[in-house]
Amino acid sequence: MEASRSIPPQIPGYTLIKRLGSGSEADVYLYQQLSPARQVAIKISKNTLDPRAAVRFRSEANFMGQISTHPYILSVYENGVTVNGRGYTVFEYAPGGNYKTFLEHGRLTADQMLTVGIDLASALFTAHRKGIIHRDIKPSNILINAHNMPMLADFGIAGTVYGRPGVGFTIAWAAPEVLAQGGGGNESSDIYSLGATLFAMLIGQSPYEYFYADVLGDSQRQVRAERLKSVILNNPLPKLNRSDVPAEVEWVLRKALSRAPEDRYYSALEFARDMQRVQQALYGRAVQTTVEGVPDYPQNMYAQTSTFDQSAPVAKQHARWVKPLAVTVAAAAAVVVMALAFVTVVMPNMDAASDNSKVQVQNHGAQNHAEDDPDSAITSGSVPSVQDLTGEYTADSKVRFTWVNPSPKDGDSYAWSLVGDSGTDPNAQGTTTESTSIEIDPADGAQTCVQVSLVRADRQMSENPMIACAAKP
Repeated sequence: MEASRSIPPQIPGYTLIKRLGSGSEADVYLYQQLSPARQVAIKISKNTLDPRAAVRFRSEANFMGQISTHPYILSVYENGVTVNGRGYTVFEYAPGGNYKTFLEHGRLTADQMLTVGIDLASALFTAHRKGIIHRDIKPSNILINAHNMPMLADFGIAGTVYGRPGVGFTIAWAAPEVLAQGGGGNESSDIYSLGATLFAMLIGQSPYEYFYADVLGDSQRQVRAERLKSVILNNPLPKLNRSDVPAEVEWVLRKALSRAPEDRYYSALEFARDMQRVQQALYGRAVQTTVEGVPDYPQNMYAQTSTFDQSAPVAKQHARWVKPLAVTVAAAAAVVVMALAFVTVVMPNMDAASDNSKVQVQNHGAQNHAEDDPDSAITSGSVPSVQDLTGEYTADSKVRFTWVNPSPKDGDSYAWSLVGDSGTDPNAQGTTTESTSIEIDPADGAQTCVQVSLVRADRQMSENPMIACAAKP
């Protein structure tokens, strides 16, 4: 069995070149695609696909397919199943490696980091307004393409804001609330992880790993992981302590890394805007954002640098959560080509097997195998699901759904969308409401189905949405 799995499968239309990397669930190979003629990276499951693994492969391709036209998100071309039942996904090949490998011997200047940060924040905002939460942003998941551009990759544990497939995280890059509650994260925790990743591009490691190395020591991996988690939850964010990095740059990163989610940037676009303002103030020019339908630069581009005074407290943001996926889409913004030193390295391990401190909690009754650690899912019941969700057709040809909040709190809202058997795309954009009922037009077919999730004021969401259907009378 092991021997047969180690032999790269033949995939029609592709010729094997070499193996690139391996993770606990999948191997990555470099293939030559015959038509169109190009090199591609193909991620292939190590085992024949059971239902859970099949969902994982399909969801990764579906998630990335929705957003991979963005210039800073790795493109996915197709997926399928080999003749021996192993799933595969065909990706754009990024020959420059990843930033985890780059940081083993290199660092970015503050100006370079801001450029990379604006590009990645643009990509992340694009994902968020489609309802997609990455949940595992870190240097190994930022690839470098042939044009030296950063590419956000590995959506294998991503999920949507409605709690669909996959949750997970890596301790070193996870937000404190994710570590404390064991949840899958949300837009705010993605912003934290991006901030930690950009911080690392200046110092080489995640903030807490770098500055608390003596506390963590060289202990066994699981022990080190628990120590790191404790450090992040109980210790203040250390100062950057890099003399060539201006205070304004550190201020922006520290805001993204605020312990309380409400103190962070409200959106990845807002994060990008502050990086643009700092880059303009310090270096006399700023790269533009790359977000469809959004201006390239903020209206108040030339804000005084005193705005970023580190002595000033970060103002809490009390605005209600409006889903980024409600943003209107318009013309595509221009693509920014940034300059970085090209590094000749091996293709990144797209399954992140080499990262330390990845956490896994198996399903009830499952064995916790160390080799499965990098690809685990972590579930949480920290925000309860709504209860008593029911629907019925009304006399005026509408469908009314009602539900109960089992634990009401100030600022609660509800995210809902049409699903499944209603004949509507289950990945369709959804809507939020502060009411515990909705009245909608019926879907085509014999029934109309919706799913509803409870959303707290701090953007935490119930991991398991409730689903109910109303049958046409």
